[in-house]
Amino acid sequence: MNETLSSLLGVRPGVTALVGAGGKTTAMLTLAEELAKAGKRVIVTTTTHMFPPDEQRYGPVFSPEDTAGIAAALERTGLAVAAGPMDERGKLTGVSDKQMEDFLTLADYVLAEADGSRRLPCKTPGKKEPALPAQTGLVVAVLGLSSLGRPLEEVCFRAELAARRLETDPDRPVTPELLARLAAEPWGLAKGSEGRRFVILLNQSDLCEQADLSRVVRAVKETSSARVVSAALQKKEWKEESIC
Repeated sequence: MNETLSSLLGVRPGVTALVGAGGKTTAMLTLAEELAKAGKRVIVTTTTHMFPPDEQRYGPVFSPEDTAGIAAALERTGLAVAAGPMDERGKLTGVSDKQMEDFLTLADYVLAEADGSRRLPCKTPGKKEPALPAQTGLVVAVLGLSSLGRPLEEVCFRAELAARRLETDPDRPVTPELLARLAAEPWGLAKGSEGRRFVILLNQSDLCEQADLSRVVRAVKETSSARVVSAALQKKEWKEESIC
């Protein structure tokens, strides 16, 4: 593995929003570390809710209004975490488009977790999801390949809605073709990406058979021109997928 994840995904200066399930936070923090190591200034944030990253590794969480603190952190390490106050579940709350605009005056890159998934490996977006910042240039749609072969109702956030959209039963096992539709359909993780760059990140590639991964990629490519990257994020392994 020679190419960075940020390069494979096509992350550019500005706002990158991560949606979906099965590795959004891990992907976001991996990108943040890569970019900061390359000398870029990176702000990690959310427009929904997320657990605070490890403070020992990523530093304290700044209020969006604490521009001096954020700027100082960026000067020291190249990376700052900024979000709204913690809720009763211990999760950080989201920032506004105005606050996102302020972040762009401080940092080269803003990485925003813009979706919730209840820690399940796949999902379909609800009526008000995803919460994409207005400034979003790139949407990274994350799905966990560990959902393959398991009942939709066990692995999918908003499983009943997903079943209706897929015209299947909630207790049906997730096939590569169904997972591809959750990723690439306009009502799926591609929702809201119109006019923006869109890339699909299939995480947990170490937990599925290569043949199944190839079927997911093939099914995506039949209906979408999106770049597809597979990854085992915990092992820091990733590569771009193509149809052979």
